[in-house]
Amino acid sequence: MSTKVWYCANCGYEVNSRGRCHSCGERLVASPLHELESGPDDDEVGYRLDQWDDPTRARLIRLLVNAGVPHRFEEDELVILAVDEPEVDKVVARATAGLAGLEDEEAEAPAGPVDATASQELYRAAKMLRDDPTDMQADVALGEASGAVFAVDYLPDLDEAHMAAVGRVTRRLLGALGADEALEAEIRHEAEVLCRLIAPSAGPPAVEAEAERASSRLTTAARQKGRLVELPQSEVTPGGEVTPAALTGGGPEEGEAVPAQAEDGLASVGVAPTEAVAVVGDVDDEPSTDDLVDDDEDGTGEIVYELGEWLPEQRVELSLLLESAGIAYNWDGADLTVAEEHETEVEGLFEQVHGLVDDDDEARYRSIEELFGAVDRLANDPGNDERQRVFLEAVGAVELPTPVGVDDAFWWRVRSQGHALVAALEHDARIEEISREAALLAEMLHEMV
Repeated sequence: MSTKVWYCANCGYEVNSRGRCHSCGERLVASPLHELESGPDDDEVGYRLDQWDDPTRARLIRLLVNAGVPHRFEEDELVILAVDEPEVDKVVARATAGLAGLEDEEAEAPAGPVDATASQELYRAAKMLRDDPTDMQADVALGEASGAVFAVDYLPDLDEAHMAAVGRVTRRLLGALGADEALEAEIRHEAEVLCRLIAPSAGPPAVEAEAERASSRLTTAARQKGRLVELPQSEVTPGGEVTPAALTGGGPEEGEAVPAQAEDGLASVGVAPTEAVAVVGDVDDEPSTDDLVDDDEDGTGEIVYELGEWLPEQRVELSLLLESAGIAYNWDGADLTVAEEHETEVEGLFEQVHGLVDDDDEARYRSIEELFGAVDRLANDPGNDERQRVFLEAVGAVELPTPVGVDDAFWWRVRSQGHALVAALEHDARIEEISREAALLAEMLHEMV
């Protein structure tokens, strides 16, 4: 009987049960391949990997999965079928960077059906969680779909930046699902963002569905606020960050009339602009309006924010905020156009986008440093009431957004461990358990301070 396999995409090992990696704490990835069953020695070939480091072993596993090569591990030996030896030799060479040319060829190759299926499964799982954050079947589906996505080096119609964004948001969503306390609002939000990001790779039906959802959100909010879904000169593109060119085969020609999204007379017919009406200059983290220009005689115009330095998921979040506010917008690549009359309101929305708020980095670092000191002292004397009190006062630092330079998945582990230690204290756990939980958190924080 064939055996189902899960593996760690970071640490390079396979096991026969789901869960999290015992080393890095990441959720194990469900392999689409079953473990190779034992057969006659003459039909099998072994590769000794005892000198390999974890990242190289992890890359080998991903490449074997991509290539669909059945295999199993016997301690530090990889076992494959003899008929697959020529293919595995190439895979081993790529894993050890011995054949860079083959890797380049692989990166340029068109995505196959397996990759498209992975995107579609991830989209469906995210959509289910967006509709019902408590759906346990969707939780499992997301874990399996994310495993397939993390195992490939590319996905259809996504560039490197969007691939990375899909990975970041998926890990945040997995972290919210794995938290000790219910985070339904966080799950729904991350699932919404993930749906927008992965839709172009999941195919035209997914893009159409997201664009229609965005249009409905925008027009509904605009109706409630008595606004028209229109821009002075540009086409309105709700959900435009999902690259609607994938549906149309390209954007309009210069000067061509383009119908905006219409519903109950709330939209107009726009004209693809021949030049920007107003431009906001250099963008660091937050756009500024230093270079605002208004060319309209009647005083109404457009502002263009150049957001090329933003992450793809940040641009998606901004679209969601604009739709909820009923503010019409247009995306042209990474350039956002809105009506000038909404300038103040739009810039207020920038502050709500994940990762754009200017925190006091020094104060933030001090709070993490203070938490490390408190939990380290608690680990050494877990029964001390004063040390418990100091820790409980400092542990709020884990509830803040991910610090700059820290991986989202790692910060979720820190937050979850903080919650676990608080729960141990609140439920009067044994001294040994409190000490163990405190030591684990202290070890994580030590990597940051």
